Amino acid sequence: MQILSVTSGKGGVGKTSLTCNIAARFAQLGRRVLLIDADLGLANVDILMGLSPRATLEQFFRGERTLREVLVPARDHVTVLPGASGVKELVDLRDDQILLLMGALDELDLEFDVLLVDTAAGIGPNVMHFNAAAQDVIVVVTPEPTSMTDAYALMKVMARDHAVKRFHLLVNRAPTPKDARNVYRRLTQVADQFKLDIAMEYLGHVLHDEAATQAIIERSLFVERFPESVAAAGVRDVVDRLLLGSEERAPTGNMQFFWKRLLQPGV
Repeated sequence: MQILSVTSGKGGVGKTSLTCNIAARFAQLGRRVLLIDADLGLANVDILMGLSPRATLEQFFRGERTLREVLVPARDHVTVLPGASGVKELVDLRDDQILLLMGALDELDLEFDVLLVDTAAGIGPNVMHFNAAAQDVIVVVTPEPTSMTDAYALMKVMARDHAVKRFHLLVNRAPTPKDARNVYRRLTQVADQFKLDIAMEYLGHVLHDEAATQAIIERSLFVERFPESVAAAGVRDVVDRLLLGSEERAPTGNMQFFWKRLLQPGV
């Protein structure tokens, strides 16, 4: 199983939209995807996927629904585990809640090829734990100085406090490919300047595209609604690189591996 977290230092960079479109692209290629909305207090994957969940993780943790009753088939090959919106108690999961969820998800291990986790923005406890548990951490950043500053801060905290030293950088809403590359160049220069011991790999870019904005308004995904758009082309390139990376190394994780690391960062 390929286990990916998609995260960002700053909110409003298009992280959740990219995550949903990446999930849809994996599905177009025949991969079975479980998409976890791990922004547990302010979840919105369901909105961007055009879903109306009957229940969320809030009802699961209260014992009102089983996990199967919470899971939502979103597309062929895409299943969503919706988080809750406006529920303060889920902003920082307790170990007993993680154990409960781990046990329920364990039986689903063989049903999926890709576990895709859309984290909240920032450096909160849930964000740190989900990123530390994933095989690969995708950091979404835009060319805005505040986004780059916050992305660097996120990677710094992950490296210092959670021993995560490898990151994939995905530049969103760049005017040109050159601008996207410049974002990567500046971040690597800062990391070198301050001797931050990390490996930052350039995963790709998704250029600024009105088609992406229109898809959000329509509660659709631009890889499906506007497949000829430059944004869709960017996501296709990103997924191709992710698949190539997974093929170049032996499988190193499964659902239990992910949840064990979530409970014990650094394992």
